[in-house]
Amino acid sequence: MDLVALGSADLDHATRAGLRALWDLAFPEGFSDEDEAHAYGGVHVLVRADGDPVAHASAVPRRIRFGPTWHTVAYVEAVATHPAHRGRGLGRAVMQRLHDEIAGRWPVAMLSTGSATGFYERLGWERWQGTSYTRTPTGTVADGEQDGLMILRLDPLLVPDLRVDVVCEDRPGDAW
Repeated sequence: MDLVALGSADLDHATRAGLRALWDLAFPEGFSDEDEAHAYGGVHVLVRADGDPVAHASAVPRRIRFGPTWHTVAYVEAVATHPAHRGRGLGRAVMQRLHDEIAGRWPVAMLSTGSATGFYERLGWERWQGTSYTRTPTGTVADGEQDGLMILRLDPLLVPDLRVDVVCEDRPGDAW
């Protein structure tokens, strides 16, 4: 197995097809075309076994408003481990390497998760404590996502208070 970090532009067709197959296996409840599109446009960390991706995490740039100020931050997408390879530390390995990639590019990272908050907390992520909103073409609306939002503050001064309102710009599929 090898662990690599690649930009989205460096992923060939076979790797992209392998990633889609991985996501479909890792997310049996559904991984949409919008979810796939959200994963591209930044940096990817992969673990490959026999050339096929078996673990993945990516970070893409997103504009997020913390309180009154907009910032470009890393937004973590498509964190997945092949079901046959779970329990071997591959998810931790891709996230730790992704942290290194994020640290070289962005002062803050965010993600939205469901039941995996404990996994991310063990890696240094913090739960968001404020209310979350989505900025849509018709206005900014409360979206109730805050229970799953997490932040990795590489520069704590950028976001000193986790209780302020947080706003993302809308996009196709899940806003967060």
